[in-house]
Amino acid sequence: MIFNGSRDILNMVLSLGTNGVRAKFDELNPKVASDFAFAFGLFTKKESKEENPTIALSRDMRLTSPCLFEAAASGLTESGCDVLDLGILSSPASEWAAHHEKCDGLIIVTASHNPAEWNALKFVDKDGIAVSRERGESLGRFQNKPHSPILKWNQIGKLKSEPKIIEKYQTSILQNINKSKINPLKIVADSGNGTATLIAPKLLKDLGAEVILINEILDGTFPNRPSEPIEKNLEALIKKVKEEKADFGVAWDGDADRVSFIDDKGRWIVGDKCVALSVKWALLNEKNPKDKLVATTSATSKVVEDVAKEFGVKTIYSDVGAPYLAEKMFAQKEKMICGGEEVGGIVWPKFSLAKDGIFATCKFMEMVSQKRLSKWFDELPQYYNSKTKIQATKNQKERVLKSLQSKADSKKIIPLIGGFRLNLGDSWVLVRASGTEEYIRVFAESRTEEKANRLTNEYKNLVEQSMDQVKK
Repeated sequence: MIFNGSRDILNMVLSLGTNGVRAKFDELNPKVASDFAFAFGLFTKKESKEENPTIALSRDMRLTSPCLFEAAASGLTESGCDVLDLGILSSPASEWAAHHEKCDGLIIVTASHNPAEWNALKFVDKDGIAVSRERGESLGRFQNKPHSPILKWNQIGKLKSEPKIIEKYQTSILQNINKSKINPLKIVADSGNGTATLIAPKLLKDLGAEVILINEILDGTFPNRPSEPIEKNLEALIKKVKEEKADFGVAWDGDADRVSFIDDKGRWIVGDKCVALSVKWALLNEKNPKDKLVATTSATSKVVEDVAKEFGVKTIYSDVGAPYLAEKMFAQKEKMICGGEEVGGIVWPKFSLAKDGIFATCKFMEMVSQKRLSKWFDELPQYYNSKTKIQATKNQKERVLKSLQSKADSKKIIPLIGGFRLNLGDSWVLVRASGTEEYIRVFAESRTEEKANRLTNEYKNLVEQSMDQVKK
């Protein structure tokens, strides 16, 4: 199949979002996948300075993934890069494999938590850092255009495979888990028909757990529940945890980078608190915690910072999104002990810079073996969140945010790409332009629900007032 010949396709031009290029198949088609992969090949060659760098390539089980995978492989080899075919694999296992196999980069074909009709290409560099929108601005430059430079027939890249990568990944996790701290546990595991099912059940059993599986059949149509592991999608898991009197329940999204937990009382634990519990467990098991750092995104609850403060540890805030979090962690990798983002992405940087829902589950097994998950959960500080959004064009977003930021107290503000966070003691407000939709989003958090709602309404009104001024 020729991917860079003339073809009548939509005039839509895609660009990187928060983490990779993401769209439905009518926009992210084989031609576009090949275009982005070819550009990433050139990006990697420039970064690594290798004539024939090796780029790992993996995919999830979505119906469009094999097609986009083949197109990406074509673009990479056309650029002169060798391709390490990892096959169907979770995103965190792919990121671990790319680092373990000393690859110069990685493309993962997966739309992660999005519905079945979506797909994406995620890009990761040689240091294990996801490529952000800003760093990857050049990756879309070949859309609907010929690829250049054109290599000779004997200069194109080669395809190779690593058939035992799942076994290697599982072994590495077991080597980084304190098995002596784990008691026999009963766990209900919901793979959501995603790639976690290829890895997690065996791993949890190897750690001595009785594992009750639901939604374990690999199926890219997500027949049993939507991919995103949020509370409203996990009714079956919550019910099963209660019926089985399990120690906890766990659910992953389609590519297993996000994870959710259900405690022994059948309560869903919001993603921020999953990060906070992981941070607490990491610091409890660290001999000199004051020398360490914690990282999270600016949209994450203050509960993470509060937990870190109990140990005298500083929390570093990043822009919203996995690439920015990884950049912060990599910059001070020796001091970073744990972190993550509010959607249930937990990072243990000594193991990997990836959000790894499977590794995080194994660390939860250590923690729950010492004390019931409900007790850990109840010990965390309580916060309330409120969210809203205001429709705005690209031009309005830029002007409104610039105006609001200029009026804010510089001592309380954390400037972000496309917005800012304002710290207000035990509360905070995040005002941020959506990277994919025509909205300005306002998030607020406080110790009381009433104050969180009041802050959201206050800043929504400020955005709308500024919008009126922009229109004038």
